[in-house]
Amino acid sequence: MSEKYLITSALPYVNNQLHIGHLIGCLLPSDVYARFCRARGRDVLYIGGSDEHGTTSEIGAARENMPVEEYVEKYRAKHLDAVRDFKLSFDLYGRTHTAQHEKLIHELFERLDSLGMIEEKSSMQPYSTGEKKFLADRYVIGTCPHCGYDRAYGNECESCGASLDPAELINPHSAIDPSSPVEMRETKHLYFKLSKMQDKLRAWINSRVGWPKTAIKIANKWLDEGLRDNPITRDLKWGIPVNKPGYEDKVFYVWFDAPWGYVSISQIATPDWASWWKNPDCHYTQFMAKDNVSFHSVFFPAQELAMDDNWKTVDVLKGQNFLNFNGAKISKSTGNGIFLDTALEIAPSDCWRYALLASAPETDDTDFTMTRFAEIVNKDLNGLLGNFVSRVCKLSNKNFGDTVPAGGAMDEDLAHRINEKLAELTGCLDACEFRKSIIALRDIYGIANEYMTAREPWALVKNGDTAGAAAVLNECFQLIDLFARVSAPIIPDAAEKIQNIFTGAHDLSWPTMYEHRIANGEKFTVPENLFTRIELEPTKE
Repeated sequence: MSEKYLITSALPYVNNQLHIGHLIGCLLPSDVYARFCRARGRDVLYIGGSDEHGTTSEIGAARENMPVEEYVEKYRAKHLDAVRDFKLSFDLYGRTHTAQHEKLIHELFERLDSLGMIEEKSSMQPYSTGEKKFLADRYVIGTCPHCGYDRAYGNECESCGASLDPAELINPHSAIDPSSPVEMRETKHLYFKLSKMQDKLRAWINSRVGWPKTAIKIANKWLDEGLRDNPITRDLKWGIPVNKPGYEDKVFYVWFDAPWGYVSISQIATPDWASWWKNPDCHYTQFMAKDNVSFHSVFFPAQELAMDDNWKTVDVLKGQNFLNFNGAKISKSTGNGIFLDTALEIAPSDCWRYALLASAPETDDTDFTMTRFAEIVNKDLNGLLGNFVSRVCKLSNKNFGDTVPAGGAMDEDLAHRINEKLAELTGCLDACEFRKSIIALRDIYGIANEYMTAREPWALVKNGDTAGAAAVLNECFQLIDLFARVSAPIIPDAAEKIQNIFTGAHDLSWPTMYEHRIANGEKFTVPENLFTRIELEPTKE
């Protein structure tokens, strides 16, 4: 029986278009890892979806003057388009607004309550005097007391990253009605006793291996400051209703319900969901940007551990840093960035997948430009990969017809060099080190080009050594087959086109070493160019 691998991608809010930051932050790395694991024969459950509750949906709907349900459906449809267009291979790209999800949240809350992990507290909460209602923290905007940023939210400052309480904001007002001042009034909420999980969570964090430094640093910062009980209910209409008498007018906090969306989506995806989620031997990897790390390294695992019900906690948390564009934050309001609804007008999805992985912000925030994008695509995909495939097929077809020319023994020096890089690529993908993976993959392409350039099969033909030319071209066809296999997790469309060059049945399983799989005399077709050079207009930068 193959190993169980659970892979989840952070659930983006359905409050706007997805952009290349979302793609490289969680969606693409998780997809590449899932494809790689499947190619190695692992039993994979790969889950993603839409985070549909919370203040962002309510605020967005109010700003577009439409019912929140219609607003959510509008942007979910756009997200589903992106999943399809960028070939993201989820077993299910689900959502959190389902009957199954509500049922799960109610069951989990009842268990925590029965274990004494829920407490009712009265507290001072922001109240909009103009709108005459309590506001969730994201509904409150004011000046950050730490850095002076005047658009800080009631729960965090997006400028300096400080965690905030609405009462700390200077000159707070409603996010929906800026003219409505906000004051603090007493109300009651249900709190999860996060403070009781301090020691258990610390021990759990210390037992994790393979986490990026950023993720470990964020988790330890929360633990070092001391965990505080946090309210898990909100004064909203949109969300999972609270299943406790006296709380009929409240919903659960989105960060209490959203991470469990991984489970409810899994429950919809397969009846065998428990063989991943209740299996201690399953290997679980989460993918997200760094702004989600605190919730996935503290709040969600604390709840799982508090349940004491054999829930699978994450083994490896891959928290990416931020991808900026042209030196600034990607923003729909400012028009800075590339959004996925228009990206394919510039280049095919494989180009974006490869170039973004080559620029993955794994250790620091990274700046991405269209110039960099064009250079990567033109040099690596069009130059090293596409030109090699085209030259081999055309040269062989011209001199030997539409069948693979006869070859001899494998070139041992070539095989040794390829196998070294193949081991490097395999290790990098297994460790989810994507920039290093692209370097290793590029090196494999480069070795193949160097081999063909050094052996000069065109010169061998010209000098009458047809047998020698045939042997070189046969080796090149074996390399093309290898290209399809090692490229498939990263550029799946191109890999399929490469595989379809041959008429024989050749799978895209992950190779353990370089091998000859293409038979002498097997028919092949000369493909159209795999990639096209990207020529930038001056206004694109």
